[in-house]
Amino acid sequence: MKSKRGFTLIELLVVIAIIALLLSILVPALSLVKRKAAKAVCLINSKNLSTGWYLYQEDNHGNIMSAEDDAVDETGTYIGWIGVPRNSAGNMMDIAQTTPPVTDDDEIRGIEKGVLYEYVKTPNAYHCPADNIRRSLADGTGVFVSYSVPTCLYGWVDPADGWYRLQIRKIGEMTSPGNRYVFVEAAETRNWNSSHHFVMAAPEYFGRSDWGWWGPIAINHGDSSVVGFCDGHSEVRIWRDDFTKEWVDKLVNQGGGSYGQGYPPPDQRSDIDYMASGWAYRH
Repeated sequence: MKSKRGFTLIELLVVIAIIALLLSILVPALSLVKRKAAKAVCLINSKNLSTGWYLYQEDNHGNIMSAEDDAVDETGTYIGWIGVPRNSAGNMMDIAQTTPPVTDDDEIRGIEKGVLYEYVKTPNAYHCPADNIRRSLADGTGVFVSYSVPTCLYGWVDPADGWYRLQIRKIGEMTSPGNRYVFVEAAETRNWNSSHHFVMAAPEYFGRSDWGWWGPIAINHGDSSVVGFCDGHSEVRIWRDDFTKEWVDKLVNQGGGSYGQGYPPPDQRSDIDYMASGWAYRH
């Protein structure tokens, strides 16, 4: 009777080498598919949020919702696009909450308080699946809400505020809504609250003729981000300037700190020009 012959060491090594080779081919491909799927979901999210934002003004005589959390207008009407996180008892949580830490459920309860929730009632629509490494510097927890609204879209509700007049409050005050963005992927890490509105170093704020970065965008999709516009459409912006990528890396991956303003050099202004052209308020 013939004895059963097992694999030799060399044969096993060959099989292992083949498996390793196949994995080296398949894993990057699967990773690429995953990134593309996340980008597709983010585009859908941004489009849904932008469409909801647009429908709100149609239902409210052209008045837009506020970029500020839990905002109330001069008549006492609640107009905040989103609310600050609430605990299980429904109480607002502090901006620098550390104990207990802010959970996703707390943030979702804040989402449900915003006026946009009436139009987009799926909490996951407020979260990009590629936004999975950002951590709040306040309590170290993940930040659930992935998108922010420019402050020039009714970010100041107090008429006594010096910047109150430097903004859009009604859709009729805006030129070319199809060219003005309303949702930007956020990369704020200092706290959950600041991630809900997006700030640029616009000329009207600092008296300069050029534009600069201020709040950090999120580059969640390789070298690109998703941007939603005031007419309800969304697009992918591929970032071209090294200054843009280094600015985001400095603020997000290297711990943030005092953000301040960042003005790109003359030969690296294609990204900032793109953001400036889409800023809704025209000085």
